[in-house]
Amino acid sequence: MRASLRAAVAVTLLAGFYVLAAGLIGGLFALQTCTLLTRPFIGLTMAIVFVPLVLVLIKSLISLERREQDDVPGTAVAPADQPALWDLVRRLAADVGTRPPDELRIVAAVNAGVSDDTRFLGLRVTGRRMFIGAPLLTSLTEKQLIAVLAHELGHHAGTRLTEVVVSGREAMLRAGSSMSTQRWFQRVIAKLFRTYATLYLRVSRSTNRHQELAADLFSASLAGSSAASSALRELPVIDAAWNLFTQRHLTVAWELGYLPTTFFDGFARLRTSPELHEELEEIRQNPSDPDRGPFDTHPPLADRIATIDALDLDAESGWGDRPAVELLTDPMPLLDAAVLATLVPGAATMRRVDWATLSHIGARARVVRGTERLLQAAAAAMNQLPSLTTVLNALDAGRLADLGSSRPGSRHAGPRARREMAKGEVLPELSALVALAFSDAGLAHWELDWLGRTTFVTSSRDFDMAEHLDAAVSGSTGGLRGALATSGVASDYRPAR
Repeated sequence: MRASLRAAVAVTLLAGFYVLAAGLIGGLFALQTCTLLTRPFIGLTMAIVFVPLVLVLIKSLISLERREQDDVPGTAVAPADQPALWDLVRRLAADVGTRPPDELRIVAAVNAGVSDDTRFLGLRVTGRRMFIGAPLLTSLTEKQLIAVLAHELGHHAGTRLTEVVVSGREAMLRAGSSMSTQRWFQRVIAKLFRTYATLYLRVSRSTNRHQELAADLFSASLAGSSAASSALRELPVIDAAWNLFTQRHLTVAWELGYLPTTFFDGFARLRTSPELHEELEEIRQNPSDPDRGPFDTHPPLADRIATIDALDLDAESGWGDRPAVELLTDPMPLLDAAVLATLVPGAATMRRVDWATLSHIGARARVVRGTERLLQAAAAAMNQLPSLTTVLNALDAGRLADLGSSRPGSRHAGPRARREMAKGEVLPELSALVALAFSDAGLAHWELDWLGRTTFVTSSRDFDMAEHLDAAVSGSTGGLRGALATSGVASDYRPAR
């Protein structure tokens, strides 16, 4: 089927969605009216089901058209605040041949996109937004960013027919997910509409695939083949680095109410860290396709890169190779605000500390949690307050077995076996407790590398407690007590959260 014919069929299906809904409502209304006139009792009985069903249909149609402003992600930037970025986007829109966005928003995601506010499932466009990921702005060059943005704007270039098909795709995806399914008749209506939406997505797939290829051509034409293909290679790298950054570093001390003073200086250090170089370079050289769901219209990433390289196009004059972040005026507050907007409302009031302090706080919190079981077991065994001294008192009293947990099989083990099992459990917990004591005395701290590995760093060259710890779990705590006293660690030390 020719592309123009498929596009026409897809647009017809968009209009048909409302015809289907109107036909259902009209048919139900006519059947209800006829039944009431001919068989009033049966008609009243049917009304119990038909009236809620019609209301569900009407409510579903209304929900498809409603776009709550509160649901729009990111931080909006005004032309007066970021003139260079706005000028770039407007110039790209003119070069691509599509309307520029009415709004620019910076989001905390490794993504960029153009979203239309539509009515009638994409048949009428009332507004356009462009979303630009903060990680992209801090990781790409200006030409690479141009390639990404030109591609996104290129989705909406072409004839009015193809623009409607592309806008309708987003609306149809929303149609398949926004309906309530709490009651049986709601599930029936939702399944009917989702089946129709799936039909539209399949019919419009070739049109959307053609737009993807056209968008890549715009990308290479404006930014040059080299920048366009390198941007495609870089996106999976940035995505992997951003996931590592947000999961292991940004929120490492979240539970304690801490965030880093600034976000993206840490992200830049992570991306360029020697520890991650080999892993990120492997992703760069062998990029893989992200999972965008069953209705993804993107060709395979490797094919896109090969096609763009084969074009061998030069960039338009006037584009620079500077870092993309230099397009922004005072970028860091804006980029940090975009990240904060994705977190819970209380994130803005959290304490902000430098990266070294944040890493130490996060690592210390994990160690504290790892010592709680030992402290509580010692307190129960000795009927004393939980502290390092209480643990040592229990060991001196020969209560090692009581400090172990009741793991499966331990109750039926002999005394010697129970002591050995307890020793294997207590020794690392006691080591962690002693490390906490030295840390809180200002004699040591934890460091976190960009791979997420924790290192215990002490200011004393003579810090070696291995022999003292082994002796302590064997019932002789004198050496450990002496070392703690010499170092100035309080004998009744108990870690605070």
